[in-house]
Amino acid sequence: MHVHLHDEKSFCHTLKLERKAGVVKIVVSCLDPPDGIYKPTPEQFRKNNKRVHEWMKREQGFVEGWVYVNPEYKKESLDEIERAVNEYGMIGIKLECGCVCTDPQYRPILEKAESLALPILQHTWFKATGCIPGESIPSDIAVSAKTFPNVTLIMAHMGGDWQRGIKAVRSLSNVLVDTSGSIVDCGMIETAVKELGAGRILFGTDLPDIDFWSNLGKIEGAEISQKQKRSILYENAARLFGGTSG
Repeated sequence: MHVHLHDEKSFCHTLKLERKAGVVKIVVSCLDPPDGIYKPTPEQFRKNNKRVHEWMKREQGFVEGWVYVNPEYKKESLDEIERAVNEYGMIGIKLECGCVCTDPQYRPILEKAESLALPILQHTWFKATGCIPGESIPSDIAVSAKTFPNVTLIMAHMGGDWQRGIKAVRSLSNVLVDTSGSIVDCGMIETAVKELGAGRILFGTDLPDIDFWSNLGKIEGAEISQKQKRSILYENAARLFGGTSG
């Protein structure tokens, strides 16, 4: 659910790893170049979405795309979402740190997601040392989810501080979480299943930046049922994007 396209070499390695593990589909976004990761211009995010589309065509049926935009550019972002959905076949929206998800600039993106029935994968990370300008934290996700109850928001990384993140969105059924971004959090998966239910958790890795096998291991090694593991690793994503659970 949470894979990044950087250079071709690392992405080819990512594809090899995923297939070796038995993954049947990945959902990819491109945030490069590094100087455009947080505040990309329309030219940058259009170029990056085109790169994802090229891989979607090369790996048809295996690679799907998140359309990445910057809410600071309202018209360009809304136009790009329409184009990426209609021309590229992308299946969701990826947002990073263009602006906090409670910012008024963010609202048109939420409205577009609602009108097109698209989920939003929102980078979210609570940092004790202070967030990057424009970076959302779990309480921000909660505000947006309450305002737009018909939009599915995916809180990436469980909010960074996963205990705080789970608590912030526990009562909001339209907020899902992904498991990406860390590999050493003992009890994270068990707590998320207990507080949110396995049906609200999606398997993400943050590849190629975080080790794949460790990310998979924290699901496989969690003290939860095999049925719950299958929900996290496959069924929830299949249901979100209209696939099958067979």
